[in-house]
Amino acid sequence: MQRVTYRHGEMCRVWKNIRIEDARNEYNSEFNGDPDFDEYCGEGDLCGGCAASQTASEINQGRAIFMMNGDEDYDDDFVQKHLGVT
Repeated sequence: MQRVTYRHGEMCRVWKNIRIEDARNEYNSEFNGDPDFDEYCGEGDLCGGCAASQTASEINQGRAIFMMNGDEDYDDDFVQKHLGVT
């Protein structure tokens, strides 16, 4: 059983010992394995929940950028929320 110390993201700012298998399962269940925990969080900087939250945020920022560039239907509320611009 492999244990790794993960540093939670900025939202909780605590250190927590968890099983890497639990972190991997939590993250991969959120995204159905795409992106994959081991590829995205291979260095173990974040627990599964914080890594999933960060990934979701980055995906939404990317979508907002696509909207700003005209590659996706523009949603002003979405862009405001994820980029803070109009």
